[in-house]
Amino acid sequence: MRKSALPVIFLLGALAAAAGDAAADDTSDFWTFMGEEAGNVTVASPIPENVFDSVSNVTVIDRAAIEQYDFASVSEALRTVPGMDVTRTYLMHNVPTARGALQEHYANKVLVMVDNVPMWNAVTGEGDLDRVDIDSVERIEVLLGPASVLYGSNALTGAVNIVLRKAKTEGAIGRAGGGVSSGAGVYGGALRVSRAGGLYARKDEDGSYMISANSRDEVQPSIAFRDETGVQHSVREYLDSRSASFSAAYGGSTLLINAFDSAQNYLGNSISLASGELFAEQKEAAAAAYSYSFAPSWGDLKYTAAYDWQRRNVPRDATDDVRSDIVGARMTNTLSAVTRLGGGCYLESGASYEYRSAQRYLNYDSNTGIPLDHNGMNDRGSKESSLYAQLGGESGDWKFLAGGRYTRNSKTGGNLSSRASLIRSFGDRNSLKAMFSQSFRAPTPFEQYFLTSTVTVVGNPDLKPERSETYELSYLTSFGPLFLHLTAYHEHYLDTIYRDLGDFTRDGVTYVNANHYRNAPGFGADGLELTARYAARDTGAFLTFSRVRGTRGDEHPIPASGALPASSSWNFKYSPDYTAAGGVSRQFGSFFAAGSFNLLGRTRTLRTSLGSQFWADLSAGYRSGNARHTLAVRNVTDREVQVPEYVRLRVVETLPLYTGRRLEYTFDYRF
Repeated sequence: MRKSALPVIFLLGALAAAAGDAAADDTSDFWTFMGEEAGNVTVASPIPENVFDSVSNVTVIDRAAIEQYDFASVSEALRTVPGMDVTRTYLMHNVPTARGALQEHYANKVLVMVDNVPMWNAVTGEGDLDRVDIDSVERIEVLLGPASVLYGSNALTGAVNIVLRKAKTEGAIGRAGGGVSSGAGVYGGALRVSRAGGLYARKDEDGSYMISANSRDEVQPSIAFRDETGVQHSVREYLDSRSASFSAAYGGSTLLINAFDSAQNYLGNSISLASGELFAEQKEAAAAAYSYSFAPSWGDLKYTAAYDWQRRNVPRDATDDVRSDIVGARMTNTLSAVTRLGGGCYLESGASYEYRSAQRYLNYDSNTGIPLDHNGMNDRGSKESSLYAQLGGESGDWKFLAGGRYTRNSKTGGNLSSRASLIRSFGDRNSLKAMFSQSFRAPTPFEQYFLTSTVTVVGNPDLKPERSETYELSYLTSFGPLFLHLTAYHEHYLDTIYRDLGDFTRDGVTYVNANHYRNAPGFGADGLELTARYAARDTGAFLTFSRVRGTRGDEHPIPASGALPASSSWNFKYSPDYTAAGGVSRQFGSFFAAGSFNLLGRTRTLRTSLGSQFWADLSAGYRSGNARHTLAVRNVTDREVQVPEYVRLRVVETLPLYTGRRLEYTFDYRF
């Protein structure tokens, strides 16, 4: 069977199930989500909204969908959102991208938040989708498009808000569970514990709290990989993560604490496997945020203080004799207000101040602990302050919002970003949205100052902030148990920061054929995104599709490497022609089953091309009282899924995203 036929089979199955149950199923479960759960969305505004009247382009993955399709991680769930992708580089797993605007392992173009608290590395800039395990997630809110008016820097192309589970009514809820999986593909190899964790939440008339702790162990089956030197080895990548979260609310106060650590391996700083071993990295992070809200007669006022500390320890050579210890922290203070003006109008306003500290980037001898050098990064810090205001209101079937944020960064100067939205509602379940938004991202200390004696990457102190702007038109409708969301957009990027390969001069010294950072000329893209979702009492189905066509305004030459010819590189060279995802789920009394797929269209690599990539998961299980048993097959077609290597730009053309089939059993008990 041809690979291209598989998504059609999945889609036909979903539509057949939907058609067979449309007349019989009660749609109240669907509208409970659309009217109540989505009515709590806060990623686009401090005023809770639903997806129909949100002032931005918002998609919600709720708890029911997470369980129906047995998503194993936040990354896996995000891949089903049109316009979102979670890819990888040679140095890092689970890199989120939005609308084809690629980022390398470090730059944070998509802001990652937990309960509306931004969490990202102060030194290298990236957010981490593994800060919260999927079993602790109530819903995932995805805002596509620039979001600097809401969040300042680091929301260039979108924002992801991971909302923790909480008790919704008075009383307590709890869960405990775990899982085991095969570790070698084709159902072979010894079983290993793949996940374990628990959660307890309580709510009463005085307040509420939640505590959770989870661990996850993901191991890819082995593959034969050929490195930049032509050496081939059998390699296997892994990602182990552990996370714990605590949230509480009492009166007007809320508290959030998150702790996280992980271990992963990857293909190496130079993608050299001469030793036959992969590079191993450790990460640690801890965050705390306190908010106090009160409601004077004129509106609502909220103050938030947050601290986010992160540490990475990475190898610098294939022998693991030299490692880097990278430590950074961010301290944020935010004051926001919503003022009711009368006549259906309101004013959102606020101010924020953030201090970012690159406390250490130390190379050291891992055998003796002796420091070697600081890579030009020691004690780098920056300050960022901002003021924002947005005027919004409603009149009959119309809703509008317009505003802007002025941000001052101590290293890169000032920026003014604006946004405007106009929404026309046609009843409770139909709306048409026209939106304009701007955003920016200040360069990180790594992009500005990094420099080693071996000259692996050269930072550029003269970098300008990245900027973007987007025009969007969206239509959302729901009839019966079916929900449709269609968006067309045009986006423009200016001064995008990218990693170039060639000669570069810094402080009077010229580095020959070195990786270095530059600002790209302007380029743009046009795109289309579609979501179709069916949700009834016993049957669920979804289908998403996105198409983006980008210009080559940022094209730049790449010199020849060894026997390989010179080439050229640009952002949308490495973006799939299209992406699609779909799934169907069905409940049979105490039994349930589901299947889902992802499809990446044809993609170019640096010198060749990559055909379409398809993978699918299947799951089935049984509920008995408070216990739930699930058996899942990950990557059921047993294909090696590949993506382009677009960061290092030397010899390796593709990287493995998935490498084989895995069988997993999970158990969940609720009390």
